Amino acid sequence: MRKYMIAASAALCLSAIALPALADVQPCEERSFMQPPLFYPGVEKLADGRVTFRFCAKSAKDVRVLAMEVAGVPTGLDGKPPGLALSVDDKGYWSATTSAPVAPGVYTYAFKVDGLRIADPQGTRFAESFGGPQSIFEIQGPETPNQFYKAEVPHGLVSLVEYSSASLGGIKRRAHVYTPPGYEAGGKERYPVLYLVHGYSDSDDAWVQKGNANAILDNLIAAGKVKPMIVVMPYGHTPERAGVQGMVNTDFGADLHKELIPYIDKHFRTEAAPKTRAMAGLSMGGAHTLQFGLPRPDVFGSIGVFSIGLFGDQVTAYASANDAGLKARAKEKGPVFLAVGKEDFVFPSVAPVRKIMDDYGIKHEYEESGGGHTWINWRAYLEEFLPKLFR
Repeated sequence: MRKYMIAASAALCLSAIALPALADVQPCEERSFMQPPLFYPGVEKLADGRVTFRFCAKSAKDVRVLAMEVAGVPTGLDGKPPGLALSVDDKGYWSATTSAPVAPGVYTYAFKVDGLRIADPQGTRFAESFGGPQSIFEIQGPETPNQFYKAEVPHGLVSLVEYSSASLGGIKRRAHVYTPPGYEAGGKERYPVLYLVHGYSDSDDAWVQKGNANAILDNLIAAGKVKPMIVVMPYGHTPERAGVQGMVNTDFGADLHKELIPYIDKHFRTEAAPKTRAMAGLSMGGAHTLQFGLPRPDVFGSIGVFSIGLFGDQVTAYASANDAGLKARAKEKGPVFLAVGKEDFVFPSVAPVRKIMDDYGIKHEYEESGGGHTWINWRAYLEEFLPKLFR
């Protein structure tokens, strides 16, 4: 086993970036590894709330910034080229400014330079997304105070753990694990566990890097709104093979139940019982939760499904395959929570899930928010879901 401890440190805010003012920045130039790095503000928040993206690429012909959740940056979903086009200035820097202020939140971005997508070389925070690394910037605001780092509250830790999965042929697997404030001091106290799964385009670091899950937990625990808990964030993908795909991945289910849960119960001070174990996820992670969590009340007492449901033939097949498990879930009292945005492309898929639950007599709470398939919603859903657990 290898275990790396990652302190839950302050997130880097744009207002706190210690980079030189643009007027003092040296001209863009290519530098070797033996030269001092070139520092310039890659992301800059302006006084009116707009954000400027900047990139040094002296010989580039075309530079764009890709930022799916930043208003005004083309997503490419309409068939047009994705990204906001940058223009070059007299110092050789490419830049572009958003057309409107950027709301408080956590945002991912990358640059596309002559067709090649790369993370920001001036970035200090990154996410290991499924399609390649992304840079992250954060803008804090009063609207969501529990979603950002607060220096005055006790902080938990996030560990990166690795384990061998016999179910997947002995390959090395990975998960991020949050332990609450005070856990690392030792003792005999045991904690309930939430298994929290990311979406299709992400990795097991997403709930920390994009979702600020550790900050949300720290703040809600300090406020007495959430019981201290361990949160396990698994890697939701498995090696590709015929008959297995991301949304209905039986290999993930086998790894979760046969490998990861026993590993966590062995290496962490958990309360290893269904009533003190929960599962939740967004998008693909929500599909994993529907498949491997909801029909398993013998393992998970509480369930959270964010921004996903069932489509077409999946509805009948799901109910048929999980009939016994759904009947068993109906007898349990643990919370079942569903949430989706009205503008989300998966919105129509949630109603069939709710009907299945009604048909089986599974009591559930349903949150229908504004917005779409975004981290703005998923952070809010997590903040709403956590206080429901282990009460």
